[in-house]
Amino acid sequence: MPGHTIRKPLPCSKCGYDLEGLAAKAHCPECGQDVVATLAVRLDPATETLARGNALVRTAWAIYLASAGSVLGCAIALAPMVDHARVSTTPTRWIALLMDGTRTIAPSIALVGALIGLLATIVLLPWNRTRPIVRARLIGGAGFVGWTVLALEPPSFTATLATLGAVAAVAASMTPLLRQLLPHSRLFRTARHATQTTRDLLISAAVSGGAGVLTLVLYKQRGQFTEYAVFSGAVAYSAAMLLVVGLCYRLANAHWVLRSVRRPALRVAEVLGD
Repeated sequence: MPGHTIRKPLPCSKCGYDLEGLAAKAHCPECGQDVVATLAVRLDPATETLARGNALVRTAWAIYLASAGSVLGCAIALAPMVDHARVSTTPTRWIALLMDGTRTIAPSIALVGALIGLLATIVLLPWNRTRPIVRARLIGGAGFVGWTVLALEPPSFTATLATLGAVAAVAASMTPLLRQLLPHSRLFRTARHATQTTRDLLISAAVSGGAGVLTLVLYKQRGQFTEYAVFSGAVAYSAAMLLVVGLCYRLANAHWVLRSVRRPALRVAEVLGD
């Protein structure tokens, strides 16, 4: 291998620099990483118990659709937010029409997202008894079932707060599978593209849920939004937005994984030339 050169486009696994034309024993001109290290990542991504094939592609699709369903399911919070805005403000005619339209379609979007995630975890995941897949199917499926039930309920802040439990269950249950497949995303994601950790998602969900419950308790005690209730509500909204951003990051990683596993596996003879 030291006497060979890279004869096909090969992005560096660390910085994304195209290594085509370099010798296999060379280093990346951009970041200094060994070309061999990039070859190891590109040609043999670590997937632990999952082998490249139908099961791997099905798992990648399931993670991608479950991540997309999680993002769409967050629309469950839009309707109560619109209701609160209509009461506390006096919007113009066009803004009022936009808010009414959002309130009408938001529950449907959340329901569609929950159903997509439910089908992905229950039906699309491969039917084997490996622990990560069983965990994702049972816990993730239960989370999406709860998400679906809450999406069918009349919009309320209480239902939105309860949904945070479903979000946490889904995020935690899909993590082992995503961790196994994440090396595949390095084909499109460089080291400068951050990944979203499950810990960050769970912390955001916990902070948003705790602050949201405190807001409702303070409101029921006083019958109006006091300064403390407004502050805790702002904390809940901020944490919820961080949670949505984190879910979008996870969706992006799932997309990169799916793109990678759908491509034919590279072979040494295809990449290296004399």
